[in-house]
Amino acid sequence: MDIHQLLSKTDYIKASHLKDVIISGISFDSRKTKKNDIFVAIDGADEDGHKYIDNAIQKGVAAIVITKEYDFYRSKYPQVATILVEDSRIFLAQSSALFFDYPSKNMNIIGITGTKGKSTISYMIKNIFDKADLKSAVIGTIGISYNNKLIETNTTTPSSYELNQIFSDIRNEKISNCIMEVSSISMKMNRVYGLHFNIGMYTNLTQAHITQREHPTFEDYYNSKKKIFEKSKVMLVNIDDENVEKALNEYLVSDHYIKTDNRIISIGIDKKADIIAENIVYKNDKSSFTYKGLNKCFDVLIDIPGRFNIYNSLFAITAALLNDVDIIHIQNGLSDVQVRGRCEKVDIGKDYTMMIDYAQTPDSLLKILQAVRETKTSGRIITLFGCGGDRDKSMRPMMGKISGENSDFTIITSDNSRTEKPEKIISMIEDGIKQTNGQYICITDRTEAIRYAMKIAKKDDIVILAGKGNETYLDVMGVKTHYDEREVIFGILEGKI
Repeated sequence: MDIHQLLSKTDYIKASHLKDVIISGISFDSRKTKKNDIFVAIDGADEDGHKYIDNAIQKGVAAIVITKEYDFYRSKYPQVATILVEDSRIFLAQSSALFFDYPSKNMNIIGITGTKGKSTISYMIKNIFDKADLKSAVIGTIGISYNNKLIETNTTTPSSYELNQIFSDIRNEKISNCIMEVSSISMKMNRVYGLHFNIGMYTNLTQAHITQREHPTFEDYYNSKKKIFEKSKVMLVNIDDENVEKALNEYLVSDHYIKTDNRIISIGIDKKADIIAENIVYKNDKSSFTYKGLNKCFDVLIDIPGRFNIYNSLFAITAALLNDVDIIHIQNGLSDVQVRGRCEKVDIGKDYTMMIDYAQTPDSLLKILQAVRETKTSGRIITLFGCGGDRDKSMRPMMGKISGENSDFTIITSDNSRTEKPEKIISMIEDGIKQTNGQYICITDRTEAIRYAMKIAKKDDIVILAGKGNETYLDVMGVKTHYDEREVIFGILEGKI
């Protein structure tokens, strides 16, 4: 790619030493930089990319992109092109789209944001599309899934370079439908800059990701999430959620909506909405309801419990109908959908149930416990969970209290403690459960905690392992090790652990 072609399609302030520079690749991580790349220095949450320009130069880059000290870098490295930009993340998004020949241009992209529900809705839609023989891909927390492949990712929404690379790979396999989770941080950090969603979804908003590293305040989190309105041609919103409804009302009086008049479709159970669920029944970890909306009315059965999964289903069904999918495919797709780490039942051949769920916040823990309680007619709810380190500490006692009030027995253990001591986190959770009459025990080692849960489980009990979900690692005191709860469960059963 010729550098003059690149600069003609990107926003930059000024550039020097351009000559006849040919770019063979784009990088923003000096460890992955190759000869003749353009290195984009990004000032990130953890590191400033400008610190690694020397490393990139040693690897033979053809150009560097910076946001500061233009004269210094231009003089120090006269052998490479130096490009000054206002926002290096926007430049990365623009240049990546050009480099891969705008792979998302003719793609039917469905973007989903919200604190909870993104993964479940994604795989509900994909399962429906599979039944209708519509090839699709999913990008999200669980990974990148298409054509029976699952590629792990480190983030819910990858960088703009990685996204365009994924879109290019999907396009090469003749896939035109893509369902993707859109995290708040991806919108704040311009990872999805330049993308447009045929359908956008806003599911809910509760306290999460409130840290100096992600969102220093709830207001920052809220403002980041609502950016999806401007990126979506059709917007599905849960008006039963007060934060989503507030964001919608703000958008409806904004200049962007007035100028574009994008289509808004409301979803609700409690309030009057365009899409509603009636005749809701919970039974034996299943849910059924009648879908009404878009001039359609039909019955739906899903093999996962909970009111929140009915909301998830309403979003998935509506997206499918907007894509002209027949009702029979929708019903079949929802009847057997399984989402890794989301209300995932592990078949262990016992007279009690093991369930793995990703619940990591007070709201998500409360919802999964309420969902199980709604359908349970006998046996106990045994909840095992911990809280992540280097994250919002106020959630810890809240989650302890929630489990104490909604479980029959709680096992407090470790999760990704990161740089904090697990015992300190457990103590803070314990402060919350002590405010209840709930029975509990603290077992720091997560494997021993799971072993204890399986030992005390009796007929008709359900053991909920909350917090890890689809994750396959533990991060304790800054050391990551492989950890898949499914492997741990069967390892205990087989006497190998």
